[in-house]
Amino acid sequence: MTHRSRRAILLRAALSLTAIVFLVPAVPGGLRGLENAPVVADTIRVAGSPLEAASIAFARALADPSGDALTSLLAPSGIRLHLGNAGHVGLSARQAVASLREFLRGYDGGIAVVSRAAPVDGSPFGGYAEVLWSGRVAGTSQDIQRTLFVGFLRDSGEWQVDEVRLLR
Repeated sequence: MTHRSRRAILLRAALSLTAIVFLVPAVPGGLRGLENAPVVADTIRVAGSPLEAASIAFARALADPSGDALTSLLAPSGIRLHLGNAGHVGLSARQAVASLREFLRGYDGGIAVVSRAAPVDGSPFGGYAEVLWSGRVAGTSQDIQRTLFVGFLRDSGEWQVDEVRLLR
């Protein structure tokens, strides 16, 4: 192995570790209780496209207790939100953030990672992401894992969330 290839391998490893440190969301209470949560191999840790960057930003914003980061990512034209048995169409960004915050209050801690992000086939203005979310039911030791489907619209070159759907 040449000096150059060893250096390239070390550089890639360092970049991967740096990405993990900076892309893991800050969650209230840290990752306490999730130390043994399964690590998903198929996660996007470094954005390779603007859609992936928006997806990672959404996953990280779920941990923002103020909701400001999440609000900035939502489409101003209205959000479709489906959490559990409740579905809402045409919510404002403020209403959608309030609903998501209320839903997440039922869980202690939590971590979200993007497993997939891709444009919708045949549409340069639509995209989606699969976000894997893990947390613990508040007041219990029950760990749960859920998948969120996140729909994106591209408006003026920026990807904005227009749908969030909790998949069971």
